[in-house]
Amino acid sequence: MNFFDTHTHSEFSPDGKTTLAALVERAMQLGLAGITFTDHLDLLAPRGSSSHFNFSLAAREQKIAALRGRAAEQKSPLKLLSGIEIGLQPISIKESQEFIEEADLDQVIASVHFIDGEDPYLGSYYKGKDFKQAYGRTLEIIYNTAVAFKDFDVIGHFDYVARYAHYAVRDIFYKDFPEQFDALLTYLTQNGKALEINTKTYSLHGDHLQVLDIQVLKRFRELGGEFITLGSDAHHADRLCENFELYADIVKSCGFGGLTHFEKRRPIVTPF
Repeated sequence: MNFFDTHTHSEFSPDGKTTLAALVERAMQLGLAGITFTDHLDLLAPRGSSSHFNFSLAAREQKIAALRGRAAEQKSPLKLLSGIEIGLQPISIKESQEFIEEADLDQVIASVHFIDGEDPYLGSYYKGKDFKQAYGRTLEIIYNTAVAFKDFDVIGHFDYVARYAHYAVRDIFYKDFPEQFDALLTYLTQNGKALEINTKTYSLHGDHLQVLDIQVLKRFRELGGEFITLGSDAHHADRLCENFELYADIVKSCGFGGLTHFEKRRPIVTPF
């Protein structure tokens, strides 16, 4: 199928290692149907200042518009969509909401990067907790911030917290957190939101290859969930659309009819 990569980062993200132009060039090489540029916005971030995790939407849109023109000149059908990855914390709901209200976007990903003021990437979050406490607390924060924020389309990398953990259990399974998952998945279902499969999560981190628990997807479908997005979370152009064929097959096997991307904040499902 013709894939949309719905989660990418460019020079407008502080950790981006590529450019909008390089992502577009790579997408055309791969024959993608589209890319959604979802650069970081983490307001009131504990690591660095908010300005570090912020950027000018107007400046990015100017570059995207030029790239759309270039793609049209080459008669490429590639769609270039404007999105954002909001890093949610309980303390930044109001500020994030105000930002989104002023923005003209195709898609908003709601992700949790900082938990109780701690950054899992740095390792301090895990101290004094076992895996159930650390992962369970994260799922609770994802649910609570999603309900409080509301103005998003996709929940991003729900199992991000396990990516940098050092426990014996370094994957998040539905069987260990059924109540937390059911609360989150029910909310997504009832409000027409999408769940993201973030293929960066399921790549090698240190000595562990994290896995996606398909029971989460099956439960989402069982509850009536319809929308699944695939995102590479690419910070390098060569990671665009990584392992999409594999995860598209998994999504199909769990009973979903297609993959979703968003245009002007509306879900568009491409059937399998």
